[in-house]
Amino acid sequence: MGDATQPTHPDLPVLNEDPRAWEVKVWVKLARLYTLIERRLGQCLAEQGLSLSQFDVLATLWHGEGITQQELAEHLLVTKGNVVGLIDRVSAAGWVERRPDPDDRRANRLYLTNAGRERVSRAFPCHLADICKSFSQLTDDELRQMHQLLEKLD
Repeated sequence: MGDATQPTHPDLPVLNEDPRAWEVKVWVKLARLYTLIERRLGQCLAEQGLSLSQFDVLATLWHGEGITQQELAEHLLVTKGNVVGLIDRVSAAGWVERRPDPDDRRANRLYLTNAGRERVSRAFPCHLADICKSFSQLTDDELRQMHQLLEKLD
């Protein structure tokens, strides 16, 4: 039997001793917080009849209709194939419509329907309240600093 205080995988960083410890600790904390916030947002949006990915589409179009499916895919950081299926589902629900691009016959432009506008406007207050709750422990200065740091990483 080995010593319980020794790591079983010496090639992995020991978070209290390894010089990479802070990078790993920050990454783990960001991943855990993202997962926690995403889970809570998903529950909030489910009460409004939306998945998180559906809300992302509707909110993106709320802030800028008339984009192409490719532009939406780039904004959401997903593949165009994923966006096609997602747009098929929100279109079938009556929330988004595709319109032919007058300048490019190969492309469609995406627009919210009235039902889509209503759906996202009903869901947004819950979404915003949950985000505010998630970050309520931070001051405005801390939030600005966090944003600056995350922008630096991005």
